[in-house]
Amino acid sequence: MAGAYCNFCGYRCFVYRIIPDGPQEGWAGHLATCASGMAHDRKQTGHDHTTATNPLQGSD
Repeated sequence: MAGAYCNFCGYRCFVYRIIPDGPQEGWAGHLATCASGMAHDRKQTGHDHTTATNPLQGSD
C-alpha cells in the first residue's frame, strides 16, 4: 500500500476492511475514507469503510 494515493482526493485515505455480505462477500482490501472515494466504493461493493467489517476491531 505504500505509495498508493487516492484517485479522488489525492491523499492516502485508505483503511483495510472486509466486505461482510452481498456479491462481494469476503472481499478484503483497502476502502477510501474521502467522500468521493466512499461513494465509489459503495457503488462497486455495496459498502464503504463505515459499513464494512474492520478486522482489527476486537469483538466484545
